[in-house]
Amino acid sequence: MTGAGGRRVLFVLRGRLGDTVVGYATVRAWADAFPQDDVTLLIRTNYLPLFAREPGIRVLGAGRGLSMRLRAARLRLFEPAFDALMVLLGSGPEIEILGRTLRAARKLFLDRRYGPVFPEWPEIPPDHIHSEPAWRVAALCEPSLVQPRRSQIPSLAALRRPGNAVGIAPASDEARRTLGPAALGRLIAALKSRHPGREIHVLVNPADALARPLRAAGLPGGARFVEFPTLDALIAELALLEHLYSTDTGLHHLACAAGVPTTTFFGPTQPWKNSFPDQPELTRVRLAGLGGAHCEIKDCAHPVCLEHAVALHAGTTPPASLAPVPRDCPLRGCAPESLERLAPPPAARAVPVH
Repeated sequence: MTGAGGRRVLFVLRGRLGDTVVGYATVRAWADAFPQDDVTLLIRTNYLPLFAREPGIRVLGAGRGLSMRLRAARLRLFEPAFDALMVLLGSGPEIEILGRTLRAARKLFLDRRYGPVFPEWPEIPPDHIHSEPAWRVAALCEPSLVQPRRSQIPSLAALRRPGNAVGIAPASDEARRTLGPAALGRLIAALKSRHPGREIHVLVNPADALARPLRAAGLPGGARFVEFPTLDALIAELALLEHLYSTDTGLHHLACAAGVPTTTFFGPTQPWKNSFPDQPELTRVRLAGLGGAHCEIKDCAHPVCLEHAVALHAGTTPPASLAPVPRDCPLRGCAPESLERLAPPPAARAVPVH
C-alpha cells in the first residue's frame, strides 16, 4: 500500500460543525504522523474556511446531489486511485455516491450499513468518547495511528490575536443545551467581575431560532450581541477572544481547536464523552447531580441542569424549583445537596480511551 511517495488517502467528513471539528482531529493526527502521505479531506463546501490553510492536507468541498456527483467524477477521471477511502463522518446518498464512484484499494466506513460499498468497518466500544469512532476507522487502516487526545486546527490557532473581549456562546441547536435569558444574565454579571475592563460579546448566529428569545430579552449593560453570519466572521471573532464561555455546542469544539481558552457548561451531555481528555485550557462545568450520566430527554425545553450549573459557576444561588423539568428528568431522583454543587472535573476520573 505504501509507495515511494507515500500513500494517497482520502478522508470524508460530512456532518455538523462540532462533529466535523471533532472528526478532523483524526485527519490532523494522520497528516502529522505520516507526512510522506498525500492526504485529501473532503468536507461540506461551507466548512472550507475552517481547514483551507491547514498544512499537509488538501481540502476539497462538495455539497449534496449533483455537487457530490461532479466532485466524485472529477476525482475518478483526473486523479490516480486512492490507497484508502475513509469515511469518518456522514451518511446518506452522498456517501454511497463516493463509495461507488471512487477508485480505492480499501474503502472504510463507520459501520456495516454500506457493506456492499464499504466492506471494512471497525468495532466501536459502547463507552467510546465523541472523537473515537473516526479514529477507529483510520486505525483499522493504519494500526499504528495514535488516538488523538486533543483537538487542534493549527492554522486557526495561528490567527489568534486576543483583544479586550470575552465571549459567550449561549445557544445550541437544542433547547436543552441553550441558556435562557435569566441564566445568561447571571453569567454576564459574573464575567464582568471576573474579567474587569473586558467587553462581553454574546455570539449568536442570526439564523439560529433558539437565539431569538435571548435577542428579544436584550442584554444588561456592558454586554453586546455579536453576529456571525458566515464562518469567516466567526473565525475572526474567535481569534480576538481572551476566553469563551459556551454551552456544549459546535462553537465549543471550534474554539478549543482554534486554541481559545474555553469554559463549557454541560447540561444533559457528558463532559468526559463530548470533549477530548487532554484538551488544554478547557474547563468543564456540570451539575453534580447528573454525575457522568447522559440524559436522553431530547425535548426538554427548560434545562434546569444547565441553568443550575451556570448559577453555581457564577457564584449565585440556583433556582430552587424543579417544576419546569420533565417528569422523568434524572434530577428528580437526585439528593438535594447534589443540586447545589458542581461535579468534579472529569480529568479526576478514568476516561475510556482505547
